Amino acid sequence: MFHKLLIAYFAAFMLFWALGIDQLYFALICLVGFFTYLSTDEPKPGREVWFFALFVLATFLSVFQIATPDRYITYIRNEGVYMAMLFVFVSATFASARDADTADKLYFALLLFSVQCSVVAFLASNGSALAFKSLAGYVIPDMGSKYISGMLNKNTIQAEASWFSKGFFRPRGLMMYPNTMAGILASTMAIKAYFVYKFWRDQFKVFAALCLVLICMDIFSIYSSLSRSTWIGMVIALVAFPFAFKTNAAAKLIPVLVGVVVIGLVFLTGLNEGIESRLVDKTHSNEGRGLNYQLIWQETTSSANKLLFGHGTQIDHWMLNIPLGSHSTYLGVFFKFGVIGSIFFLLFLFFLYRRASQLTSSVNELNANGGNYVRPYFLCFALITPIVQMMFIEVDVDLSYALYFAAVVFLIAQETSIVNERLGRLSDAQAIGRGSEISVT
Repeated sequence: MFHKLLIAYFAAFMLFWALGIDQLYFALICLVGFFTYLSTDEPKPGREVWFFALFVLATFLSVFQIATPDRYITYIRNEGVYMAMLFVFVSATFASARDADTADKLYFALLLFSVQCSVVAFLASNGSALAFKSLAGYVIPDMGSKYISGMLNKNTIQAEASWFSKGFFRPRGLMMYPNTMAGILASTMAIKAYFVYKFWRDQFKVFAALCLVLICMDIFSIYSSLSRSTWIGMVIALVAFPFAFKTNAAAKLIPVLVGVVVIGLVFLTGLNEGIESRLVDKTHSNEGRGLNYQLIWQETTSSANKLLFGHGTQIDHWMLNIPLGSHSTYLGVFFKFGVIGSIFFLLFLFFLYRRASQLTSSVNELNANGGNYVRPYFLCFALITPIVQMMFIEVDVDLSYALYFAAVVFLIAQETSIVNERLGRLSDAQAIGRGSEISVT
């Protein structure tokens, strides 16, 4: 039941988005996840999941730090997102996770999710907007909150970015913000790339070609988002992947070739001029971000209490036109949940990287012994962009991005089990072969 809900969310994402419940889905995930967890015999999640659970516990302790009553709504929403992510992580221990086709169905659902995001983002990047009040908007009041209003009133274009170029519209697609739209597109390129390989191998060459077209569309949409965090994340992913993970020669070479192709497309289409302008001249939000980061440090280190437990949530500050504690997941966690929350969150990421690194090493070992399993390589590549982007944006402000990231972490656990099982069968077969040789001798 739990994984069916997760698969349905991604596969039919536009439906939930149109209904206006795409950002409220965490309530259903938490409810079903809680009861499924209770019915699971001796769940044994990985070490990274335990550290994320401790992080969630630390966020509960920070509730006593909230100074203004209106911020409790933000806090409850944030807790719902963290709990939903935790249940997705823990769901690797649920009985349905052991079904042979659960991982395959989720991969395909993520492909459908990616396709929906790609098409709508590309249309919005060309000025074709979808704008309407969702069904939930007629039922749920926005209480004067821009955030809640943005959840309920749908528009695939954020606004005209006249500060960048007159008549340039900055898309947000099906996401809450342009940055999260671009992050989803950049990360799910790896999912599309896997299906290019899979469709081509299985002789569905038309579908492989369509996935390639969608990837090219994503490049234009990511440019139109003006999301520097995504641009940086993509570059780091392409450069770091061959060194961060133990892979075969082909897996190391492909990111290099992709990088060359992307750079070629950028220069051939003239997008390099806009990228240079955004990075150097039309930085737009640099001053506000810098002041925000400076105030995060000053306010959180102002007392031992704030240093340990943070502020519980973002706060308004008279010197900023953005909430204090925003525009960085890492600094946001430090501001909201203090040193204690930050330590557990960073340990979660550290052990997540270790698991992903061990996974690619195991895949490499499997393939060195005659296997031909490449899907985990694409999955681990998809993990890099969100982790890098966390330096510059809050991934958790958009439930869709948070659940996507959680789904990737869940699939890494699934792939670990799949690869370990195959290595176990290989080891047993080799042991039987050695036993036969001894018997003959």
